[in-house]
Amino acid sequence: MDALSVPPVPTGPAPEALALGLRLGGKGSVEQAARGFESMFVSMMLKEMRQTLDEDGLFGGNTGDVYGGLFDLYLGQHLADAGGLGIAAMVRRQMESAGAR
Repeated sequence: MDALSVPPVPTGPAPEALALGLRLGGKGSVEQAARGFESMFVSMMLKEMRQTLDEDGLFGGNTGDVYGGLFDLYLGQHLADAGGLGIAAMVRRQMESAGAR
């Protein structure tokens, strides 16, 4: 496999783009910002959880490896898209009650 033919890793919308969408009041911007926040939060939580593993355990070893980080990113995005921990729903309700579109 040629390294140049590997598709880029989807990282989701940038936080700056989400903030701009909220300021401009784009369609679905609150939903997108809420899901983006939950995705980022879950990914960071998984990363921190991975760092607590013993080196002798099943998933131990190099806790800073690239594959582990990508797995955390994908799993965080998947969990947020599937309803996740309910953080996106809480953020959405809070933003809508504060007057965001």
